[in-house]
Amino acid sequence: MTLRRPKDGADFHLRGFRRTSHLFTWLGILKPPPKMAKEVLVQEGLDHPVEVRWDEAGVPRIDAQSMFDALFAQGYLHGRERAFQMDLSRRVPAGQLAELVGESAVPYDHFMRRLNLSYWAKKASGTWTEDTRQCADAYVKGVNLAFGQNPLPPEYRFLKQALRPWTVDDSNLLVYQLAWTLNTIWTAKWGYEQVKEMREIREWLFGPLEGVPHITIIPGTGSPLAWGTIGVGSNNWVVDGAHSKNGTPLLANDPHLMPQLPSIWYEMFIEGGSLAAFGATLPGAPGIIIGQNHDLAWGVTNVDPDVQDLYRIHMESDGLTYMLDGEQTSLTQRQEIFQVRGKPDHVLPCYDSHVGPIIHEDVDGCKIALAWTGFQPLPIMQAILRLNRAHDWESFVNALAEWWVPAQNFVYADRDGHIGYACAARIPTRGNGPWVGCVNGNTKSTQWTGWVDWAEVPRMLDPAQGYAITANNAVVGPEADVFVFGRFSLGHRAKRIEALLTAEPLHDRDSFAKIQMDVYSAPLDQIAGKLRQWSALPENWRRLLASFDGQATSDSPAVTALYLFMLEALPRSLKEVLDQPFFYDVKPGVPGTHPFPERLWVLLGERIGPLVLSLWETIDLFTAVERATQTGKHWFGPDLAQWSWGKAHQAEGFHPFTQVKLLKPLFGRRNLPIAGDLYTPRQAAFALDPELPWPRLVSFMPSYRQIMLAARPEESVAVHLTGQSGHPLSAQYDNLLEPYLNGQFFPLGPGMKTHSWFRLRPK
Repeated sequence: MTLRRPKDGADFHLRGFRRTSHLFTWLGILKPPPKMAKEVLVQEGLDHPVEVRWDEAGVPRIDAQSMFDALFAQGYLHGRERAFQMDLSRRVPAGQLAELVGESAVPYDHFMRRLNLSYWAKKASGTWTEDTRQCADAYVKGVNLAFGQNPLPPEYRFLKQALRPWTVDDSNLLVYQLAWTLNTIWTAKWGYEQVKEMREIREWLFGPLEGVPHITIIPGTGSPLAWGTIGVGSNNWVVDGAHSKNGTPLLANDPHLMPQLPSIWYEMFIEGGSLAAFGATLPGAPGIIIGQNHDLAWGVTNVDPDVQDLYRIHMESDGLTYMLDGEQTSLTQRQEIFQVRGKPDHVLPCYDSHVGPIIHEDVDGCKIALAWTGFQPLPIMQAILRLNRAHDWESFVNALAEWWVPAQNFVYADRDGHIGYACAARIPTRGNGPWVGCVNGNTKSTQWTGWVDWAEVPRMLDPAQGYAITANNAVVGPEADVFVFGRFSLGHRAKRIEALLTAEPLHDRDSFAKIQMDVYSAPLDQIAGKLRQWSALPENWRRLLASFDGQATSDSPAVTALYLFMLEALPRSLKEVLDQPFFYDVKPGVPGTHPFPERLWVLLGERIGPLVLSLWETIDLFTAVERATQTGKHWFGPDLAQWSWGKAHQAEGFHPFTQVKLLKPLFGRRNLPIAGDLYTPRQAAFALDPELPWPRLVSFMPSYRQIMLAARPEESVAVHLTGQSGHPLSAQYDNLLEPYLNGQFFPLGPGMKTHSWFRLRPK
């Protein structure tokens, strides 16, 4: 494994970035980030001095005498390095983007205000103990010290706005935003509602598929169901000492999220009192989200179980009342006041039903209500802090008892040699569920009846096979004692990871790193094989596919050709349905314009490869190849050998200012050619919608990679996408891009080599 100092990121800077940054600096509009003073005096909130040391990658190590002082320092560093990112992160779930960026964000804000997440964020701290409350308060005081002592982030120089203080409610809002992003089964249920009367289309999008891997996280529970499959995902796995070269457990995790500038994560090692943990932190929230302490390590992937339901409510003529089991009841109305940058304030009426907020009015006048486990006070912050201090399997599971939303697959390893898996979720029970599509909202019989008991939520300690793997595949099959229905991956990534794990008797960090970087795509390999068997395949395609072995590398033109072919091979009747807007009254735009999909193409996702294989005998191969050739020539030129996957499939680090032509060279970086596809362990998901131009921008990719040794924390390593700083003139804004792309890691935890330092000291 290569561990080396990261470069300054020069290879990823645009020439335009240098010109633009020099211009803004010369005009006095933009200043470099201030140097850290050797000592920062603290008026309030700190009991004892705290020392912070940095490694070469810009990762800090906090040494404090108490947990509260350590979390104060964490808040200070987050506030100093990521203030603008934190401000956006609280505005998105609160529906307050338009205050900052203007009218373009109003549609997004309107939908989020309907969800009323700010209300629940305010209630969440009521679930905490006094200890958790003090931890959160210490963190918030650290954030606000940084907000007050340091210059405004450069973004505010252009926005001409102030940065309001951070609050505990803001930290809770981040949890609700992350949960909303990762709970998406409602979108599949809405899609099912649109196609349920179209038998053939319904089966193509939601029915069982032949030839897909049948692999569940908990083995021996039957074949998983593949309803409403997803096209994005993350990986984690753990092996016991019998499967590692050093005789102790190894744990790997690479959570996949949208690529951002700066990274969604901020790496950190925190020590103070009972807290001694390291890994990935979420700027705006205290504690370590993914990582390790001195006793155990953990990693997470998304579950997306059945925690959301849609209700169709037939309304009376006034549009406000409806019958509920024969009795008249009314919607509750809220008046949401909007401040819009450069525009007058306006009021949005929002409505809540007996099951949840109204999110849409359908073409027939019915109101659509959403029920979600996130619409309650969530104690997740407390779960995180307890998880950070867990010391064995029992305390680990007890901490996860309060991790309700978003549901996550946790893999576990401890210094005593134990490994395990736990599904952390609050899952509702239904009288006759699960339900797909929209259910009757005019009767109480469709309301949830309670929750699956925490003791019955699936988990396993020291599995007989000596390993546990999750890649968003089904938790259990229908033969399990407690069946978990959900929207799961088809299992190609999980199957490939299992094959690579079992191919070698013993593993180490190097072999785990190779698995994380693996780009073998089984469906592409199978489709290429079938095309090679077609005697009428054009010669230029035959040459292109002759040596293709399923490796979705960025220099492979075969991958581009195969995806173009798959899109053209789909039945016309299916494509016509998928072209429809997600909501009939919302005009599709650029993906991300709304907090829900733009078109029904989102329903296809990773089903495209297996679906094309299952329909093979009905495909007009000549027409599909011809149209794919025309599309490819239009976007990539006449020579098929030049259609490299890296030209068609790229990542752009998202920053709001990259949407502004003048500012994009400053806050953005050049698009990066990305390997991998929907089925590879190194997954890089992208939108299939043919209406979108090529190259396709990657929507989800590994945001952080870690390989942890629970018994040898000094040997644990990690890397995340982009860099630690949120300031575009900092060398640490993008210094991790090259190491990340090359699969390199850096020590994280006791093995960190620190150098420069500063001290926070009570005044």
